[in-house]
Amino acid sequence: MAETRKEYTGQQYYAQHQGDSGNIPSDFKGLGYYSRTSLEDIINNFIIAYIGEDKALPKIPRYELDFWAQRAMQEFSYDVLHSEKSMELDLGDSLQFPLPQDYVNYIKISCVGVDGTKKTLLPQRRSGDPTAPIQDNNSNITFDGQGKIVTASKSTLATRFQDASNSANTLQSAQDYYYSNYNNDNFSYFNKRYGGIPEDMNAAGTYFIDHKAGLIFFDGSFANRNEDIVVLDYISDGLDDNADLSKVFMPKLAEDAAYAYMLYNLAKVRPASAQLVPLYKKEAFAKLRNAKIRLSNYKLEELAQILRGKSKWIKH
Repeated sequence: MAETRKEYTGQQYYAQHQGDSGNIPSDFKGLGYYSRTSLEDIINNFIIAYIGEDKALPKIPRYELDFWAQRAMQEFSYDVLHSEKSMELDLGDSLQFPLPQDYVNYIKISCVGVDGTKKTLLPQRRSGDPTAPIQDNNSNITFDGQGKIVTASKSTLATRFQDASNSANTLQSAQDYYYSNYNNDNFSYFNKRYGGIPEDMNAAGTYFIDHKAGLIFFDGSFANRNEDIVVLDYISDGLDDNADLSKVFMPKLAEDAAYAYMLYNLAKVRPASAQLVPLYKKEAFAKLRNAKIRLSNYKLEELAQILRGKSKWIKH
């Protein structure tokens, strides 16, 4: 059954937070567990409500239910659920960041400032890590014993991108650079900043993503400072622990939409339910829209505070 009842007493629920080790339940699901329900519960409830004699669907194999429940989780994660995750890592000497196992796309990449806030980094579109075949003295490509091309572990392009000596000047702010040279007769930069490229005007550093290698490469400026802690905000498909569907959770506010999604997709591949498919489709889209509204999480006071600054002039 779905978690429609509280499973713990108040003492058990707050025990972990208050350090009361003697009352922490062995199966404690974490603070805020009640707002979510597992895919396993969703599947079991779907069987009870929709499958059987005189119900919407006949006998359905369990593996098919598992498939469509996971598809619902994936599709909802991209566009409905709060599936954003964050990962913080120390870059170290490699200046690289591995993509998480459940990574689908990134939201933004930031470095951690000394004040504990995130400084957004911008991607470098003119760099990358192309395949680099190893060549001999005559510039001929070399092969191994099986006739396969031998490649370098990192390309020259990526190596130069991460070279600290090439990024030493990026640590000096544009303002300091400008005002410390304005009286230099040979300073060609004076009064000519209009020619700069806005995407490169970011002293926080830059990066590029190699999706094939599953790595994010950061420029050499990160080797010359202490702010080498990087945060990746990314979108997950919500199935990072789908070896056990009891550990994959969906917000209860989207639970009804998941049932409608499963019903529509199971019915549309069965001729016996063909006449009801348009109705199920309409219901699935309506409940998906309701789930988006429920999970939008707008707070009037917070929105009003943000919009108080809308009358300020924005200069371009």
